[in-house]
Order: sequence, then structure tokens, then C-alpha cells
Amino acid sequence: MTMTENGLRLDSPEDAADVLAGLTDFEQALAFYHRHLAPDTAINLSVAENVLLYQQSMDTDVFKKIKLIPERNIQYMASAGTPQLRRQVAELLSRAFGETVAEENVFGCAGVSSALECIAFGLMRKGAGTPALKPKDEVLIPAPYWQGFNWSFQERPKLKCVPVNLPTTGKNRYRLTLDLIIEAYEARQKAGHRPRMLVLTNPHNPLGVNYDRALLEEIYAWAMAYTDMHIISDEIYCHSQLESSVTPFTSAVKLGAYSGFAERIHVVWGFAKDFGLSGFRTGFVVSKNQAVHRAMLGNTDPAERTHPLPWFTPFDSLKTYVIGELLSAHHNGERYSTYAMKTYPGLLSESFRAVKGALDAAGIKYVHREGDNSAMFFWLDLTEYLGKRAGHAHGELPVIRADGLDPDEKWLFDHLAASPTEVTLLPGGVMHNPVPGFFRLCFTASPAKEVVDAVGRMATALGKLK
Repeated sequence: MTMTENGLRLDSPEDAADVLAGLTDFEQALAFYHRHLAPDTAINLSVAENVLLYQQSMDTDVFKKIKLIPERNIQYMASAGTPQLRRQVAELLSRAFGETVAEENVFGCAGVSSALECIAFGLMRKGAGTPALKPKDEVLIPAPYWQGFNWSFQERPKLKCVPVNLPTTGKNRYRLTLDLIIEAYEARQKAGHRPRMLVLTNPHNPLGVNYDRALLEEIYAWAMAYTDMHIISDEIYCHSQLESSVTPFTSAVKLGAYSGFAERIHVVWGFAKDFGLSGFRTGFVVSKNQAVHRAMLGNTDPAERTHPLPWFTPFDSLKTYVIGELLSAHHNGERYSTYAMKTYPGLLSESFRAVKGALDAAGIKYVHREGDNSAMFFWLDLTEYLGKRAGHAHGELPVIRADGLDPDEKWLFDHLAASPTEVTLLPGGVMHNPVPGFFRLCFTASPAKEVVDAVGRMATALGKLK
């Protein structure tokens, strides 16, 4: 394989197989396939990416104005972010969360996956506030959930992710309740296991909903009073708000439990989703826990001398430069980040309405209640097509790690991804959905016109299965 002026060139099918063999995450493998191998007519709606702001203003207001990299940005910098960067991000998050976020509690690293792992490792150290976490302790996560939590918590910290399955039928279909969490927690304890962490993604991926503040207050109060669990709130989609949403986004730092139990409540955020900078790998930990602080900044105490964990996944000098330029840029005299986040809900809502109209016109079902947020996703319900095979065979995409998927769900995935449809969705089985037949469509991964066209192609392909 060779590098060309336009990027990576795969010289043979063997090259493709070699690269894909190293991508153990199904979503990453699909992204690689579509970037380097797929025909130009294929569209990837499986990956949680966001092109809306770049095309609307970021390219002209930020990137076209960035000058050559200054000398200081080819040199080492603080791996958890410079003081200026941490201050700027603290100010941005304070506006987003509606509560002051102190810069001394904000730490950068290379992506939210790294941020999650750093929190886990930090809570395994002395002084975490409750008994330190240890390998094999369990992490409760409402399912379906982003499969990256498995890599973040299980690969190196050696914790165990346990799905808390949301109901897939009935009046509470795909609705989280405190009772579900309590039942899962007590069942694991009775089985001799030890849940030590609860992870909530708000807004949710893949459902897109905001959790109601009353529900959050209830969950956090119970967890703080009756368990020794830490809670991580993944708020990476916090700006991704539809104008039609009637349930406001509520950050964990706004909750009553935060005032008394902040050392057990941690937030992660990054520029990948709301700002559409997924390839930059920029993540942030927001935590008041001193053990997490020492993990992020290092510790010179002879009793526990440690190097900063982000040294291995740093917020490097190039990220510092580009993100610093973004946070310092202006649009018509207004700070660009403020302008962008005021503009973004309108762009998001416009794309949502266009794609929703296309899905409705095509008769493709999805899980969404009027007035709910949707973040960047439609959670498609294609269960009626399971087990129905068209009269022709189709090939499989050269992506790996589809083992464990329901065979009918995998067949349906391949049916939509194969020519002539060439539309890739993320199968629900990858996200630990309790039942087969659901797929995540990211409606911000391409311009709305292209997504609407893709829905039309899907409708044609699904029509052949009826």
C-alpha cells in the first residue's frame, strides 16, 4: 500500500484485508471502507459524523483563515492541554451546561474514548473518594449503547460492561427508568458481581433523546445514596438539539446530587460531534475527583509518583493550535464558537425535517416521539423485513467483526449496503440492542439532499422484500 497526494492507496485486495483486519470496531471498519474502498455512489450513514457546520461556516470562518503552524506548535506541550485551552473549553462548556465549569476541573486528551479510559484508570488509584475500582468491577450502561464503551472500559482497565436493556415494545418502548437501573444493579449484586459505575449518554446515542431532568435527579440521587457507584455522563452531543425538542438538555453538573457528590460524578465531552471534528480526536474530562486530577496531570508524591495518563493519548500541539484557532475565531464580530452553536440547531433541524419527511414518505419506520430530541440519529425499526430474502444473492462488504450479529440482521445490512442501493447503516446488534432488526442512521453524516436520496434507494431495496 502507498501514500498518494490524495491519501492512502490500497494496491490490492490483500492490502485492504490487512488494514481492515486491524480495525476491530465495526463502525471504524465501515468508515475506513467508505473512505478508501467504496464506490463513489455509496453513502455511509452508519458513522456518527457531522458535516453541517463545516459546509455552512467553519471552512470559511476558521480553516481558510488558519496560517502556517507556528514554531511553538511543533514542540511538546502539556499533554492534558495548555492552561489557555483548558480555560477556553471551560468557558464553552459553562455556556453549554448552564453552570460554571472551572478550568482546573477540565482536562484534554486524544478523544472521548481516551477520556473515558483515563477516568477509569484514575478511579483505580488511591483517594478516589470511595473504594477504588479494580479489574472485573462492572459498568452498567443502558442498551442500546455506543460500542466504544466496551473498548474504553474493558480493553485496558479490564472492567466489565453490562447492558441494562431498555424495553423494545410497549408504552415505555426504549425509555429509561430508575426501576430498570435498580433491577439491573440488584440482579448483578445477587449474582455475586460488583457494579461500580453507571454510564449515561445524554443526549443518547443511538436514540437521540434528552433525559428529562426529573428522571436524572431521581437516578443520581438513588445512585449517590444507595450505592458506591460513580456516574459518567457522556455529553458529547449536548449541542445537538432539535428546535422542536420539548425536553431541554440537562447536564450532570446542573443536578442537585452534584453539589454533594461531585467527586463521584464525571462528565466527558469533545469536538467530534457538535462541531463535526471527529478526525481530530479531541476529548475532555470534567471532574472534581482528586484521584482523576492526579491521573490527568501526574503526581509527584513519592508515595504515588505517576506520569500524566494523557501522555499516551495527548492533546498534542497540533490539536492545541487548530482548536485554539477555532475558539479564538470570530464571525461578524461574534466569537465563532458561540455563533456556530447558535446556528447549529437550525442546521440540524433542517436536515432532520428533510430526512424525516423522506422516511415517512417511504414508509420506513423509526423510533421517535413528537417533541423528543433526536441528536444526529434516526433509530430505524426494520424488524418487519427480518427473514425476508430477495430472490438474488448479494455480496458482503469487506468489513470484519460482524460475528455475533443476528444472521437476518446481517443479511439485511448487506442487502442495503450492496449495489445498487449502497447505503450503509449501523446494525443495532453492534450497539447491544436487545433484539435484532434495528439500525442507526446518522442524518448529519452527509448533506441532507444526499441522505434523502439514500432513503429513496433504501425504500426501493426494502420494497423488494415485501
